[in-house]
Amino acid sequence: MKVILLQDIKSLGRKGETKEASYGYARNFLFPKGFAKPATGEALRELEKTKEAAAKRIEEETGRLRSLAAHLSKTTLVIKTKTGEKGRAFGALTAAKIRDALMHQEKINIEKKWIDLEESIKQTGEHLIKIKFPHGIEGTLRVVIEPEE
Repeated sequence: MKVILLQDIKSLGRKGETKEASYGYARNFLFPKGFAKPATGEALRELEKTKEAAAKRIEEETGRLRSLAAHLSKTTLVIKTKTGEKGRAFGALTAAKIRDALMHQEKINIEKKWIDLEESIKQTGEHLIKIKFPHGIEGTLRVVIEPEE
């Protein structure tokens, strides 16, 4: 019996796939639990429309993220922090602080997990920060840390 999976099932397949399952397995387990539905003509057309809409949405999101990455590569973010001797900041500059400064200065809202910091920044000066967006898109952001006066 052909079924359309509504959730990922470890032994059978991933959400949205059409798979062959035994009649008893489908009727007694997959359908009652809401893990799958029968692969009728109407259900297959609906699945195809859903896949097309998802592909279009991903394409639009990818284009938006590419333009955001291009904009960020031209942006210089200036963050002022208290420093001690030798230009070392008292507090470390973390991904959350970079995100907040980007929101306040440039009105750009990105997720903290997209900012790829190997370790927090504690030294004043200019730093290049990698931004890893979803769908494999990467960008860089120039951050200048200046001492507070």
